[in-house]
Amino acid sequence: MTRIPLEILDQHVAVLGKTRSGKSSVMRWFVEGLLDKGKPVCVIDPKGDWWGLKSSADGKSAGYPVVIFGGEHADVPINAHSGGPVAELVATGNRPCIIDLGGWMVGERTRFFIDFASMLFRHSRGLRWLVIDEVHNFAPQAKVHDVDSGKMVHWANRLASEGLGKGIQLMAASQRPQKVHKDLVTSCETLIAMRVTHPLDRQAMKKWIDGCDDPTKGEEVLTSLASMPRGTGWVWSPEIGFGPTKVAFQRFRTYDSFRPAKATDARLLGWASVDLDEVKVKLDAVVKEVQANDPKLLRQKIADLERQMREAAARGMVADPKAIETARREGEDAAWAGIAHWLRSLDAQAVAAVVQDATDRARTAAERIGPLLDALRHGPPRKEAAYATPQVRHQPPQAVAPQARRVASSHPPQAQVKGETLPAADRAFLTVLAQQGRALTRNQIAIFAGYSSKSGHVDNTLGALRTRGFAVGGRDAIAITDAGRSALGSFDPLPRGEALRDYWFRKLDKAASAFLRALCESYPATMTRDQLADRTSYSRESGHVDNTLSALRSRDLVTGGRHEIRASDDLFG
Repeated sequence: MTRIPLEILDQHVAVLGKTRSGKSSVMRWFVEGLLDKGKPVCVIDPKGDWWGLKSSADGKSAGYPVVIFGGEHADVPINAHSGGPVAELVATGNRPCIIDLGGWMVGERTRFFIDFASMLFRHSRGLRWLVIDEVHNFAPQAKVHDVDSGKMVHWANRLASEGLGKGIQLMAASQRPQKVHKDLVTSCETLIAMRVTHPLDRQAMKKWIDGCDDPTKGEEVLTSLASMPRGTGWVWSPEIGFGPTKVAFQRFRTYDSFRPAKATDARLLGWASVDLDEVKVKLDAVVKEVQANDPKLLRQKIADLERQMREAAARGMVADPKAIETARREGEDAAWAGIAHWLRSLDAQAVAAVVQDATDRARTAAERIGPLLDALRHGPPRKEAAYATPQVRHQPPQAVAPQARRVASSHPPQAQVKGETLPAADRAFLTVLAQQGRALTRNQIAIFAGYSSKSGHVDNTLGALRTRGFAVGGRDAIAITDAGRSALGSFDPLPRGEALRDYWFRKLDKAASAFLRALCESYPATMTRDQLADRTSYSRESGHVDNTLSALRSRDLVTGGRHEIRASDDLFG
């Protein structure tokens, strides 16, 4: 049997092949090897069929002592709001686990993954392996239609592009290669290509394989994919100089929970036990902290007060003053606790930019709760003022106000659209979101609109757009709403194809335009960072090269790391 270098597990691995080609079995074999060495491994299982790790092949003796979060075989039950707490457990110790999301609704799974991935990224220290089965569920290539889906894709791609720097080594599998986001696939240094039959799936693999030094060998890989036996795959890891080599993988040693269950299946006699006391205590404490600081729960309390007020008004009743005071105190405590929890989750540079927005959120909550409680205390409210919503006042922090004024001064003060008076920054940001037609990060919006991404004016403008219902989402995935499109009115759409490329050549500065032009001329082939510097006559040693490439990536105009840089497919659509 061909020996596979263990070094391939020190980098991201993509396992691609049609259903029943043996992808999950290959990953199970790798996971067993990592667990044998005592390595921290976390498996995200959207199908609910990895639980067999806890029992032997015949089901009569114990397998590996992994914690199963969720699912029919759960050691610890979880729900859509458990992502952050579970990630803290995974990131802060060696607790091998399976996160069973089998049978979850798409929205629940999306909510869990956003919280899990973002928390894991923030807190992970030391080497650990993250195994994601059917990764197209978390990083789809298709157009994103809602904010949460955009956040999910963002965090999946960020784990792939920046996870190694946090010690997170990714192993991801999919039965639909063409449906996996290209940024995630191209971030994987090792490809394990198993049987596929659909032309689009082979084409998705071809984009990865095209970098092979031996065209004849590469063609052999592609032409053989449709007839590959189950459990066999081409392994290619250019980073360590291995492959492409055809490998018949060994079968995993634990219970085969991947096969369809039968009514005659007996209950397993062997099951690995784990010490759950620490896990349950820590998870319970973290869940309670998250719930106590969750702004959504604060909004629910406000909604409950509104309902109570309407019911009391209908009956002409006045609420108990002690109950009112208790509700006021709990609401204020929850508001400030939520702000504190939010700020703790950010890095130091981001805190200053969001302090004002956090303060506005607390003021909004206090202003809404106050009149409601007063109405309950003094009887039914007057009709014309019963549910008035206060306007939030946005004032830029003093530390960034001078810069904000400088940036804003380069734009016209206001624009009139459909009867809605929009400040220039508001219109510029809404135009960017409407043109792109997808969720963008806070920095991408600023850059596309021509504003300094370091300006506090950016955060204040986005906060105002959210307050008016023109935009939704946090700093990592912001999208325009229907109300925002209505307020924006007409706008010039982005050009397509060659016209789009020419648009960016004119818009970018000299270095960025030269880099993008060279990459477009080479498309779909990739270039290394040094090749690109040589092609455009810039010094390889200049930091300007890396800064320019970073600016192009922030606009999603190029993809890949320093060794495989390519113009974005969107420029050729």
